[in-house]
Amino acid sequence: MNTRDFSLDTLFRANARRLAGREATIDNAQRLNWVELSQRVDNLAQWLLTRGIEPGDRVALLLTDGAPYVTTLLACGRIGAIAVLLNWRLAPGEIGWIMGNAKVSMTFASPRFAQMLSESETGEVVLVDERHDPQGAFERIVTSAQPRQNLPDLEPERPLYMMYTSGTTGRPKGCLQAGSAIAAAALGMCTRRGWTDKERLLSVNPLFHVVGMQQVAAMIACGGTMVFAQRDDDSAAILDLLHREQCTTTSAFPQISFPWLQMEAVRDGAMPLTNYTGGAGMGRPQIYAPFEQLWDCRVVGGYGQTEICGFSTAIDYPDMLEHPHSIGWPMAHVEMCILNPDGNMLPPGEEGEICMRGPSVMLGYWRNPEATEAALGHGWLRSGDLGTMDERGLFYLLGRAKELIKTGGENVYPAEVDAVFADMPEVADAGCCGVPDNQWGEAVKAFVVLKPGMELSREEITARFKGRIAGYKRPRYVEFVDQLPRDPLGKLLRRELSQRPVTPDQAA
Repeated sequence: MNTRDFSLDTLFRANARRLAGREATIDNAQRLNWVELSQRVDNLAQWLLTRGIEPGDRVALLLTDGAPYVTTLLACGRIGAIAVLLNWRLAPGEIGWIMGNAKVSMTFASPRFAQMLSESETGEVVLVDERHDPQGAFERIVTSAQPRQNLPDLEPERPLYMMYTSGTTGRPKGCLQAGSAIAAAALGMCTRRGWTDKERLLSVNPLFHVVGMQQVAAMIACGGTMVFAQRDDDSAAILDLLHREQCTTTSAFPQISFPWLQMEAVRDGAMPLTNYTGGAGMGRPQIYAPFEQLWDCRVVGGYGQTEICGFSTAIDYPDMLEHPHSIGWPMAHVEMCILNPDGNMLPPGEEGEICMRGPSVMLGYWRNPEATEAALGHGWLRSGDLGTMDERGLFYLLGRAKELIKTGGENVYPAEVDAVFADMPEVADAGCCGVPDNQWGEAVKAFVVLKPGMELSREEITARFKGRIAGYKRPRYVEFVDQLPRDPLGKLLRRELSQRPVTPDQAA
């Protein structure tokens, strides 16, 4: 191993030695300590080498969250392979495009997602049984000693994973993150939250999403225990898991955590609950008051994005109430500023683009030098979000310059939705935008102009979207209009659409 190496695996190996028999992961009925998890990582890394996987090869993960996911990710990092983290909410065609773009050599997949690979070139496929069947292929590999080979000498700034994020043209971009960047973001989160090896994380955000990945990486960094909720668990089951495993922290968006308020409250001490103002709570921190008052929780907000390995700011609840539209102060591992279009730094109070730099910034976009240059060309990561900074260094999010819709923590670009309407013969014109939504933060609303004499119901539109794009990208509201607002060049004025009222009868 390169002596200059610093990565998530560096932190993992240190805790495997230090914590040894302490619990590392709790996943369904399987409980692994740090030594057991480390041995599985080592076995899988050696097995990957015997299968011809080399540094830089792409290995796709289409898995539910749990110890197998963590094991596969760390094994890839140990030999220099790049893990491609696939979103199981996507449609088969979308996954197929990503797999083709990444040119994967091997795929680890849950049997429940196997049909989603029908349009993909997968390379060798390893099925990972969520029940941890001892006779299953994955369990046999990770529990059996493998032929020993020397680990390859690796570059310090090598990519660990590739997480695809939506592009302005509707095609996703593969965001490459180094193991050192992920480690820096993890340590930054631990420092800000004061986490130690006594933490027990209730992991409810999917690991293909940067929120879930950053929190799990933080547990690997501090030596805490990762408790994974199952994909089919409802809010009651997740709350029961939180109680049963005495979890100390989580990051549950409102659609998961708010139903808890109708259930039995946490007893005997605080249950730190992290919800982020960049999502559903933006500008409305008072909605979290019951957690602070009834559950004695510590609510923390923040802002970030995939390209910087997760959250780059944080703000505690009292400050959220005092500055309800703020996204907080930068974390220790991130430097932030407001830049104008020419790349010049703006003083406090002036509006511009939120930009960031530091050790957790991405390496770039996979096979997309133009997008990489646009994002990193000024020496800062350009977020695409408009904002300001005040005299105290607090940052404020004003809007999304790229017309991004964020719904339930997921990114949706309008072009993806518009393209589906373009294939409907009844539709003369259509466009969408993001509208406020109490549950999801934002929801997709579509405006549809029908051709003369044509009819199309909201139910029929919903049916047409199924199988075309992911469910969270489908319009939750549809308004039929006579025409759409466009400028003289024909560009759709989405800002005008977003200002129109949302009414219950528009629900799709």
